[in-house]
Amino acid sequence: MSSCQLCARDISKPWNAPLLESPNFVVLPSLGALVEGWLLIVPKRHFVAFGELPDSLIAELLDLKVATSEIISRVYGTVCAFEHGPSKAGCSVGCGVDHAHMHLVPLQFDLAAAAAPHIPGKSRWFKANLADCRRTFLERYDYLYLEQPLGRGRIFSADRLGSQVFRRAIADRLGIPEQYNWRSHPQLPTIEKTIQAIRTEAQNHLSASVHSEYAA
Repeated sequence: MSSCQLCARDISKPWNAPLLESPNFVVLPSLGALVEGWLLIVPKRHFVAFGELPDSLIAELLDLKVATSEIISRVYGTVCAFEHGPSKAGCSVGCGVDHAHMHLVPLQFDLAAAAAPHIPGKSRWFKANLADCRRTFLERYDYLYLEQPLGRGRIFSADRLGSQVFRRAIADRLGIPEQYNWRSHPQLPTIEKTIQAIRTEAQNHLSASVHSEYAA
């Protein structure tokens, strides 16, 4: 989709150049990274959310998530994973990017608790995995998906969710609430440090390309 900024990304920009790769996914630095080590897993094919991902790609995604998280954790510490999951293109929860992307972020605080002020007051999280994201997506609900600790998923869904919920929560917790928006605060120095650290760690411990047995 040429209109999608992740499908048509300019790889001459450092935040668009893959740090790791599998047959169907790339790992990119995240614009607006509020902490070092913040990466995105992005499918090469266009999907609005990971809830739209076919079953045939799930195992490859999980393999890459584990491999990437191990690299991040060796440099920056404990990693969590999350997604702002829109039910369709153009939803505010999608943060202005209508292409599925999973965030891998090293954090030392409870992200669900930090996000509580930014979601409806009667919110309730349910134990979940990517199959639950699929079901929620097919039911046309927006969702927030969080793994903290990694591998223990939970989901919150609603008819309508605000934009950049987890980013707002992290920015608040760090004491920089005005910097939550990735468009107005791209955090380029943090991205540069992340790229250097992750590339060095990947070269030391893995091939720069993560090859999966789960080809498309």
